[in-house]
Amino acid sequence: MRSALVTGAAGFIGSHIVDTLLERGWTVTGLDDLSTGRRSNLAAADEDLFELIEGDLRDKAALETAIEGIDVIFHHAAAISVPESVEHPARTTDVNCTGTAKLLEVARREGVDRVILASSAAVYGSDVEIPVSEETPTAPESPYALSKRYTEQLALQQAEQYELERVS
Repeated sequence: MRSALVTGAAGFIGSHIVDTLLERGWTVTGLDDLSTGRRSNLAAADEDLFELIEGDLRDKAALETAIEGIDVIFHHAAAISVPESVEHPARTTDVNCTGTAKLLEVARREGVDRVILASSAAVYGSDVEIPVSEETPTAPESPYALSKRYTEQLALQQAEQYELERVS
């Protein structure tokens, strides 16, 4: 049976990923600090196949517990508000950049081969044609967008350096 970690599991997208994985027979661990996500989003999760760890992405001990025995990570935990990122850029950078760096470091050390990171169209800026092509040059216009661009680049570097599968 395959196992997954979903960070940001109690959020809108994370909870739907949890539901889909459980429907497909996976065992799932969720990691969420519940700052924006809600336990009620996970009410339908089968308790035999799902465990929620209430913890912060930046806490290495929580990460080590959550990642133990995991095959695939779906990384959706983030500080997501653009206005808050402008108002509090250090917090956004800490959660999104430092948190993702710690996640990737522990995942590599624990032997997780595949990490799927959620990015954002915000990395391309506001003056782009929709739909956006991945070949479009990036032009982040907020600390949030810049943090997402950083995490993409960090994942690419790790994939190349350690021959691991990292997808944004």
